[in-house]
Amino acid sequence: MITIKRVIKTLILTAIALVFGTSVYAYNIVNLPETMTFDEAFGIFSAEDISRATISNYADRRYIDLNRTQINDFYQNMKDIVLYRQINPVPFRGTVLNFYTTDGKAHCYYSKSGVQVGLYGDSNYVCYVARDEDAAYMTNIDAVYRDNQDKIYAELLYRARGNDFLKLPSETWGITPVKEAAANNLLPYEFTDKYSKNITREQFCKLLANLMCVVGNYASIEDYMEDKGIIYFANYFADCQNRDNSINALHALGIVSGKSDSRFDPDGLLTREEAAAMLCRVAEKYMYIQTYGNLNFTDANSVSPWAKYYVIWANESSIMNGSESKFMPKNNYTVLEAIITVNRLYKVLVRTLY
Repeated sequence: MITIKRVIKTLILTAIALVFGTSVYAYNIVNLPETMTFDEAFGIFSAEDISRATISNYADRRYIDLNRTQINDFYQNMKDIVLYRQINPVPFRGTVLNFYTTDGKAHCYYSKSGVQVGLYGDSNYVCYVARDEDAAYMTNIDAVYRDNQDKIYAELLYRARGNDFLKLPSETWGITPVKEAAANNLLPYEFTDKYSKNITREQFCKLLANLMCVVGNYASIEDYMEDKGIIYFANYFADCQNRDNSINALHALGIVSGKSDSRFDPDGLLTREEAAAMLCRVAEKYMYIQTYGNLNFTDANSVSPWAKYYVIWANESSIMNGSESKFMPKNNYTVLEAIITVNRLYKVLVRTLY
């Protein structure tokens, strides 16, 4: 039976295909939403479209087939689950639910990393994954596989490589470092359409918190803070209600400060000297920093006294450079510049730590 929901979704997808071509998620065209339902991520809107389903395991390369009743039950329970977009550098692990549709296509949900919708550069994937109680439901997939004794030896794994959702900057000098940042899992997807814009204080906090998670192999900044035993206050600043939690965490770590005791100014723009200070303070969490150098820029006198040490270190470490013999400390910092310098700091930390 064809549902109204399925008809509406089919019409929407058809319209997009007519505008952008046969691939709904065309490279550098479609902005992927933060959330999708399970059926939207899969592109399957009826259990009747599923001709076969299997559960396999990436580690042991075996699989089991599901019967028609199991297929229908799984789909009905999963189709409306909300999935959240994430960039996943290692999507191939754990148990995999494989749906094969009547048009001959394969669609997979990895229990550890969700639905792959396509590449994010050469080595990452954009995935949509369940959270909280919905993630707990997905563990049923593992149980069904684990409890079945009649497993078939064969590799049934699908890799969604047909689309690449890494949007690149128009500036040619930024293309290679942006690809590197994506490969290093340092580039949030939502930043890829903002390269030329000036970065906000909140956005830079998010970049730095993500950097710390990647360096330490933490799933989130909350996990980092818990592991370090550092207590911090949610919504510490009056103007940061419901803002990214990285602001609170980085403030507790002494990496960022407010414009006053109660105001952070999350939408305020960041200057280059402020960025240098924040980058340096992150580095100090992992390595000993010392510099006795001087600034050789023609505008060195424009650097604020409190920022001079940070600017010198960032420049000596090749994390932040100037242009035409100037550092331009009071200039606003762009999203592209922030991504590039965060990636440079990541490489410095990796060399130091590993």
